[in-house]
Amino acid sequence: MAIVSPKLAILTLCVGLSVAATAVHSEDHSQPKLSIDLNALEQVDQACRLVFVATNATGTSIDEMALETVLFDAAGTVNRFALFDFQALPDGKTRVRQFDLPDTRCGDIGRVLINGAASCKGQALKGTECIERLELKSSSKTEIVG
Repeated sequence: MAIVSPKLAILTLCVGLSVAATAVHSEDHSQPKLSIDLNALEQVDQACRLVFVATNATGTSIDEMALETVLFDAAGTVNRFALFDFQALPDGKTRVRQFDLPDTRCGDIGRVLINGAASCKGQALKGTECIERLELKSSSKTEIVG
């Protein structure tokens, strides 16, 4: 029977965990995604314009998508609920959508929560893909979470 030093055992365990994590991480990237980037917030008169960049890499076209959102102020208090209609998102395409929130200062929005999908329709969709495959990021100073 071979004697293994504790350092070698720990090193072997770490390498094994690293390989397993890499395999899981690689699988995540192979999954079709629906990417939503909160790209910018722009003050337009008395309204705050939220600009989103949506990329559909789900493998199927989305004919209709509306997302239920919750806007929080800088202190973390719910400011309002909103329904953002992203309309059609063809497979393999990127679309820019903007939504104006009347009587809202952009600086007052601290975080955007995607609360769910009010609508997620397409010929090959069950209706849950818009949330299950959702990948969120923010290129703005405002956080977006799901």
